Amino acid sequence: MKFVNLTREAFGTFTDKHKSHFTQMAVNYDLKVSEGVDTHIVGVVDDNDEVIAAGLFTAVPVMKVFKYFYSNRGPVMDFNNKELVTFFFKELKQYMKKHNALHLRIDPYVPYQKRNHDGEILETYKTEDIFNTLQALGFVHEGFTTGFHPINQIRWHSILDLRSKTADQLIKDMDSLRKRNTKKVIKNGIKVRDLTVDELHIFRSFMQDTSDKKDFEDRGDDYYISRLNQYGDRVKMPVAYIDFTTYIPELEAEVKTLEQAIEKSKAEIEKKPDNKKAANKLADNERQKEAALEKLNEAQSLQSEHGDTLPVAAAFYFINPHEVVYYAGGSSNEFRHFSGSYAIQWHMINYALEHGIDYYNFYGISGDFSENAPDAGVIKFKKGYNADVIEYIGDFTLPVNKLAYKAYSMLKR
Repeated sequence: MKFVNLTREAFGTFTDKHKSHFTQMAVNYDLKVSEGVDTHIVGVVDDNDEVIAAGLFTAVPVMKVFKYFYSNRGPVMDFNNKELVTFFFKELKQYMKKHNALHLRIDPYVPYQKRNHDGEILETYKTEDIFNTLQALGFVHEGFTTGFHPINQIRWHSILDLRSKTADQLIKDMDSLRKRNTKKVIKNGIKVRDLTVDELHIFRSFMQDTSDKKDFEDRGDDYYISRLNQYGDRVKMPVAYIDFTTYIPELEAEVKTLEQAIEKSKAEIEKKPDNKKAANKLADNERQKEAALEKLNEAQSLQSEHGDTLPVAAAFYFINPHEVVYYAGGSSNEFRHFSGSYAIQWHMINYALEHGIDYYNFYGISGDFSENAPDAGVIKFKKGYNADVIEYIGDFTLPVNKLAYKAYSMLKR
């Protein structure tokens, strides 16, 4: 084995083939370099010069003369291969010493437990040897944290396993609310398209609505713009919208069909006044017609006010060959009855199915499964899709310059 600096291409090829987070993509290296961040891509090659481990690391100044190294959800390797892990980090430590590192932090994309959305453990993965190996190398585990942290990555993700699943099966597995709303957006023809970077304001307006409603602080425009410009097809910003030029004719056709059904039921009752089946059908069709007319009147009014199209929700996604990640999203509070967010979720789940991507990642949750959790509503929403909760092994810190790091830790305290 040999520890080397990797080319962008070699790094990207390896992480595309091995389960990894979107932060460990070649396009993220491009982004960091474009932002002027001190960025390193290193790895291990075997005797045939095949890459068997890789990681993207950033380094930022600390205490003026040192650097803090970090690998966001990395590095990427078989963490159960003790020999490889030991070799990688011993070599990496020497590498970081040459670059005047104070300490290193990693949060490997390695699952610790699988749970349901009630917090019940479904499976515990074999990670004891991983913890022992990292601790023997000098890493300190920062604990099995819950909640949201401004620095550390979220340790809990809600993930829908798409392997061997069809669209019909996924709908069948949803709870009644998710099933009803998904079928509703399919029937009502809520459309979805990708926004461009010039249309970021549309996405941001929905995020503002959501952050005001749920009291959280969203990232700034620069975060999204930089990724839209650098990530190419590895990022998507879908918007759900109503196209009144098709929606209104569909409603008009529905009203006409119901009127015909009503006339038919009336004729049957006229022939046979005690026909209870026809009477029930008549009442049902009249209720449906009334609801359809309400929708039609609303649609005509909204078209008059907003024009032919009305955006109702938008979201931001990261994509790699392993998973589609629902990173952020918001919807209009005024038009929430159109269920635009459900249209986006269903559109992107189908995107994953069509592209042979195994997982749909609803992304972070707090890990607090109580009714008082800050994200209790979000957990309920994600639970409704029959997703699993994956709890990751967490953050590890490695002091590189032990004396200086001890002083640094005292100063922080």
